[in-house]
Amino acid sequence: MVSIITIILFFLYTWGLGFTVTYFVKQSENTLERHLMNIGIGLGVFAILSIILNFFRVPLDWKIFLVLSLIIPVYDLIKKYKNKQLSFPNFKLTKSNLAILIVLLIFLTSFYIYTKGAFSYPYLEDEDPWGHAIGVKYVALEKDAYDPPLIGEDLQGQDLVLSYIDPYPPAYDVFLGILHQTSPDLTWTMKFFNALIISLGFIFFFFFAWQFIGNRNKALFATFILAAIPCYLSHFIWAHSLVVTLFFPTMYAFEMIKKDRKWMFVALILVAAIWVSQNLSQPIKITMMILLYLIVISIVQKKFFTKGFIALFGGMILSQVWWGAMVKKYTLKGFIRIWQGNLLDSGGTSSSTLISLSNKLISVLQSIVNPGGSGSRAYLFNDFFIAKSQNMINNPIGVGIVISLLVLIGFIFVIWKHKSAIVKSKQTWVIVTLFWLIFTFWGVNGQTFPISVARGPFRIWMLMAIPIALISVEGLYFVKALFKQKHLKILVVILVVTGIIFTSAQQKYEHNTSIWPTSGSYSGAHQSEPFEYGLWFNSIPDTTSVFTYSPRDKLTIGYGKYSCAWCQNILDFRENILHENAEELHQFLKENQYQFLIINARMENKYFKGIFGEEETNKLLQVRYNEIINSELFIPVYQKENMFVVFEVK
Repeated sequence: MVSIITIILFFLYTWGLGFTVTYFVKQSENTLERHLMNIGIGLGVFAILSIILNFFRVPLDWKIFLVLSLIIPVYDLIKKYKNKQLSFPNFKLTKSNLAILIVLLIFLTSFYIYTKGAFSYPYLEDEDPWGHAIGVKYVALEKDAYDPPLIGEDLQGQDLVLSYIDPYPPAYDVFLGILHQTSPDLTWTMKFFNALIISLGFIFFFFFAWQFIGNRNKALFATFILAAIPCYLSHFIWAHSLVVTLFFPTMYAFEMIKKDRKWMFVALILVAAIWVSQNLSQPIKITMMILLYLIVISIVQKKFFTKGFIALFGGMILSQVWWGAMVKKYTLKGFIRIWQGNLLDSGGTSSSTLISLSNKLISVLQSIVNPGGSGSRAYLFNDFFIAKSQNMINNPIGVGIVISLLVLIGFIFVIWKHKSAIVKSKQTWVIVTLFWLIFTFWGVNGQTFPISVARGPFRIWMLMAIPIALISVEGLYFVKALFKQKHLKILVVILVVTGIIFTSAQQKYEHNTSIWPTSGSYSGAHQSEPFEYGLWFNSIPDTTSVFTYSPRDKLTIGYGKYSCAWCQNILDFRENILHENAEELHQFLKENQYQFLIINARMENKYFKGIFGEEETNKLLQVRYNEIINSELFIPVYQKENMFVVFEVK
């Protein structure tokens, strides 16, 4: 169900917090740029603010964020009113504003595509969104971003239940959780605002590129490329949507330091936001890109970019309000195991020798550039050159023929143009972009090249799209320069844009609006099963409590209803659920105010065997089903043959 008030609150939170931290710095004279970039900056401020509030045990309540976001704007409004300085913005259709309006059209088009795809099915995709759903629900209800004490100690349980809350940096789940507090439909909230965050990123990219390149038209074309390229962010729901989007307002802030040194503090805050928005994987890669930017600027300008380095490392230090707390909670040994992707170890490090600890640290360093990771493989020429309508859902790959040619032309042109004087060029953005392109292309090909520079090649595709979009501009302008007549230059642009639409954008549209599969949690008996679940879940109120007869429960929350997946008594009951008869099950469900029970023979048989073993599962599961059906304590209210049965708890 659409929540208009939550959409309004989203923009109040982000714009207000962005307005607050930029209140004392020199901003752009363009009104649209100021207000739109306040939203992007505020998105980052919200992320690190939520972590700081949580650290000091302040409840994560939407009213607190609303008040904090409006203090400075209201103060400024009152101040201007008293001084009789209030006036309505005088909007003029200048060339700059016309370009911004085109960018807004790109944003709306992208948002339409992403939401059309996201809402074309009632369920969440694959695994990550279901895990995030539990984290979002937990934050919304508990107003906390730390694991409950017992779950935090039960490390295996933690991994299965709150996989994106503690020790995983929870800013993404917190943001959606705050929005969920005023938007009852969890599934709608996650799909809508995830698509909104990604799409707003194109606006933030444009203003960054404008500052970075110094040319409005080039920035506009680069924005079109980024929106069209298939390998840049699908509508998949995961923390990458936030952390990659935050890269653009962060780089905008770094660029603005050149105009006002106080922007250093804004950049510092946004770097911290990046480090608390996703696990170490993407923040490390993004930090490497920022570091390359700072080093190149320092070399080209022959002056150490002190304020930029302070912003980068200061932001990383500020993010320790989360990471430091995690090291303290899980110990250094446990923290290292977290990063390596193993089950956490809550034991102390006193028994670890210096040698073993150093070996673990070396192992962590090696894992940073390990080209492994789910979905990663060696990529071939066609993976880059040919964009496909059927693609990976979490991070699509592929560039497209026309964009690939523009990148190749742009790369050769830039190298040829600057030659040996490349580090002396005043076009710093070109040099930075070249290094970004080399770094990300190398990273994507981590399983092809002998040496890898980053972990998880398939997750670098989205980052590689950024320098591709920027360097493609040089390719276009080189081709344009081959023609003298103005009408031929315009024709070239039209042909290139058309080619991009048919060789990249069309494939991206088809992929992002198609029906995506979901996780392996379903029985697999019928492809329609997740749709059938959606039909029933959508027929009951959002506050309905539903218990699934299984070792763990993510379906109920993922479909937008309620089940306390993190409550210790429920976790304990599920661990021994096969040994509880119908009367004990009924008593437990009544005590915990569950209204419905769902059983799915195929699904439960698969999961129970992994816990209780095949023999015990086969022995007890059918017995329990017969008890439930014959007990008269449960009333069957909905059934899909060979799929699942819904019982009302009497």
